[in-house]
Parts: sequence; C-alpha cells; structure tokens
Amino acid sequence: MLLLDAVPITSCHECVATLTLPLALFLTLAETTIGGIATVAYLKRAGGLTLGFLKFIAVTYAIFGVLAFLVVLAAPPGSYRHLLTINQPAANALVFLQGCLVLALLVNAVVTWRGRGPSTAGAALALLASVLVLAGITATFAPLAGSGLASAGVALMVALSAAQAAVVPVTLGGVGRGSGSLTHALGLSPVLSVLWALGSVILPLVAGALALATCRLRSFMSTTGLLYLAMIAILPGQLLGQLLFFVAASA
Repeated sequence: MLLLDAVPITSCHECVATLTLPLALFLTLAETTIGGIATVAYLKRAGGLTLGFLKFIAVTYAIFGVLAFLVVLAAPPGSYRHLLTINQPAANALVFLQGCLVLALLVNAVVTWRGRGPSTAGAALALLASVLVLAGITATFAPLAGSGLASAGVALMVALSAAQAAVVPVTLGGVGRGSGSLTHALGLSPVLSVLWALGSVILPLVAGALALATCRLRSFMSTTGLLYLAMIAILPGQLLGQLLFFVAASA
C-alpha cells in the first residue's frame, strides 16, 4: 500500500507528479474501461458488432478493470489527503466501487463467452457499476474546484476523459491556489504541459485529419492505422492530463 503519510510533501511540482502517478494511472485505466463499456453498449444497440468482437472486448475491458483495481488497491485515493484537498469518504469508497465494477465485468465476460453474446442484465449491471465509479471519482475531486465552472470542468474531465483538448484547459485554471490563469497552471510544469499537448491535442488532430483524407480516398487500411495511432497518443496524453490536474490542484 502506498503510504503518503510517511512521505514529506514539498512544493516541487515534479514531486507531485511522481507521487500522484498511481492515482493518475488508476483514473486512466478506470475511465478508459468505462468509456469503452458505454461505447460498446451504444454500438451494440445500433447493431453491427460481431459475437467474436463482443467476446474479445468483454475480456479486454475485464482485464483493464482488474488492472485499475490492483492500482487503486495498492495506492488508495484516500492516502492522498495530505497532498490534495479531496473528499475523503468518496475517496475511501473508490476501492470498493472499483471492486464492484470488476465483479460486474467478470460476470459479463463469463456470460458473453458461455452464451451467444452479452446478456441484457450483465450489460446493465456493468453500466450501473460504471456510473457509480464515475460518481465516486467526481465526488472525490469536486473539492479541488475553485468555482462553478471548474466544478463542471472536473465533472466533464471525469466523464469525457478523452476530450482533453477542450476539457483540461477549462479545468486547470480553476483549481489550486494559483492565479486562476491557464497560463499559470501550464507553467507549473512545462515538460508535462508540452508532452500533454503533443499526446492529447496535436498528434490526435494530425492523425485524425490524415485519417479523414485517406477515408475519402477509400484507403481504409491506412485510415484504420492512423486511428490506432491517434488512440495510442491519446492514452498517455490522458495520463499526462491527469498529472497536470494534480500539479495545478496542489499548487
């Protein structure tokens, strides 16, 4: 278990980023899992997903959920109370809520593999557990917001964690004890800011533009490859965005 109580906290922003890395990793894994569950539920309702894909994705998201649970179990969010002004009861509940999500994902994966696809009850259980985890994460970090706009930004950052080009800039300027300026927040850790901009904004936009061009040329293999490149860039960019958020909130 991570024991932040035994670690002297300094004003070093790099230290904050290092100490909150497990928390950021948990959020990235959990939010990616939940976003995937919601996307698959929507696409399944629209039709067009094969049984083989549904089986693969059910196991994949179960693995992601287990990894997120192992991370949050080793570094409970409640242990960050001396570093971040968080909602302590909500933070303590996240381990339990993520465990419930893992159980729901495992049940859904077993049912999907043993039957002819995911059951309605299994999918509904996974979605309910996902909503509870998102609510717990939002409640945990809500005290970090310094304004109503920042509170909305925190909620959106949790629910739409991949849309960081729009959400993170709105949120960063409203957390912590700084000037409330986005420039000030990004200047706290220039290296993290540059890497986040590359991973979450520049590379996905470039890859998306190229994918659109190749799609119009009906070069679908190239389009798929470029979209994979965008996703590969977004995931570490999402992690860096979480670290920037924690650095700004602790400043």
